[in-house]
Amino acid sequence: MKTLVLCIDRDNDFGEKAGVKSPILGRQSNLDAALSLILKDPEDSDSNAVFSGISTYDNLVKAGENVDIATICGDKMVGEISDSILMKQLDHIVSTIQPTDVIIVSDGAEDEYVIPLVMSRIKIRTIKKVIIRQEKNIESIYYIIVKALKEEKFLRKVIAPVGVVLLVLGIVMLLVLILRIYLYGLGILDPGTAAYIGVSTALGIYFLGKAYTVGKRLSYAAYRITEEFLYTRITVFFFLVAVALFGFGVYLGYSASLHSSNLFLAIIITLYRIVPFTILAIVIYDLGRIIEGFTIYEKGKRKNILVSYLLSAGYSIGFSAAVMGLLSFGAAGLQQFSLKSLYDYLALVLTIGGIASGIVFSREKKKYDSKHEVLDIRAGAPQEDNSKNGI
Repeated sequence: MKTLVLCIDRDNDFGEKAGVKSPILGRQSNLDAALSLILKDPEDSDSNAVFSGISTYDNLVKAGENVDIATICGDKMVGEISDSILMKQLDHIVSTIQPTDVIIVSDGAEDEYVIPLVMSRIKIRTIKKVIIRQEKNIESIYYIIVKALKEEKFLRKVIAPVGVVLLVLGIVMLLVLILRIYLYGLGILDPGTAAYIGVSTALGIYFLGKAYTVGKRLSYAAYRITEEFLYTRITVFFFLVAVALFGFGVYLGYSASLHSSNLFLAIIITLYRIVPFTILAIVIYDLGRIIEGFTIYEKGKRKNILVSYLLSAGYSIGFSAAVMGLLSFGAAGLQQFSLKSLYDYLALVLTIGGIASGIVFSREKKKYDSKHEVLDIRAGAPQEDNSKNGI
């Protein structure tokens, strides 16, 4: 019989703030990691959870039980990515020390979502939540607000609609102001109205970005691009080719739009040239990822990687067809030519077919990835404990 004291850091504060690699195995390594994190951020509750886990470990050792301790960390992109990393690290720990049950130690914020996944792999003996005591008034107001702002459901249900309203209000007032300036000249420009439009639009963009974690997504995208440049060669080459194709599409779109006197038609023509090259760039980049996957993964997983990326390419092509169809409707409405009806039918087929195929490919890709556990994640290497007896 062996018990594992398991601490969970779903958003990888240990890695992001203290630079600690996970999984963290053993008492001494966990103590060092907790000290490193609390020195970097004294207000972080994950370090207190690990200290509580070490205390639980010591008490069980004194009681004569066979026990070990470990901490697993996810990713700053909390959700499917972080949970996949957590389960990969948990599987490594379970296969390494082979515990019969586990005691979960959590700060109770986001880690509870992982408990069902842990239960599917090992028997849970008990769950210990670590709540940091603080002044009551602060706890009742500040903690509730902060916790609500961390919940994606709350942000998308409350903050997102407010952001949409502010953004639409700002855009509509901006269009009205542009029309008034066009009809009556710059003398009609009201500084107060212009300031209100700017503030409303900025707040709308900020609230939407906050609700849909745009900052985290952009940060993660930059991290992945940097990682590709540092650790791969094949994907970087295909990425550069994809960027060149996208830039060529932008150039063709801009050049074609110069021959149109209608502003809206010029915009549609520009997008009409950019969209195909954008999708072609995505498909070429996916091709590079397929080749890179064939060099990284063993033979058993190569088929899964190939099918997953082909489904992704199918979704991209379907989305492109739908966008091209919608643009074709706009172009047909602004022009008069003999084949206008045929052009409308073609636009209708592209729109409906693109939307339908995009939905099908998207659903099939999610099903296939979840069924075959297709991941494109590099989890951190385990940090072993060199001390057998602790301190």
